[in-house]
Amino acid sequence: SSGINAEYGIRSVLKTPSRLGEFCGAGTAVYLVIMSSTIVIIRGERIYLWGSIYLDQHDEEDIDLKRGKPLYLSETRYNCLNQQWISHSIDHIVKRWGWHQQHY
Repeated sequence: SSGINAEYGIRSVLKTPSRLGEFCGAGTAVYLVIMSSTIVIIRGERIYLWGSIYLDQHDEEDIDLKRGKPLYLSETRYNCLNQQWISHSIDHIVKRWGWHQQHY
């Protein structure tokens, strides 16, 4: 293990100002955390870990990249995320929002 994990990557995203999401994304910002292949959605003070758009050959996620197997872009998941984004339906689909660190 390299000692770098998804938690570090997600913490880095949370420290990033999400003003771009406020202006370009109707208040929602979507990030890909490279260190874990996780999609993180931030809306105001809320956060949601969407999952990954990268899957292995068995269509399984490898969160934190622990298995070390090659991952491939899942067109199905990408299209799903893209459709949620362009239709502004993320707020209606996501039911388990959490609060990110800046809320505390």
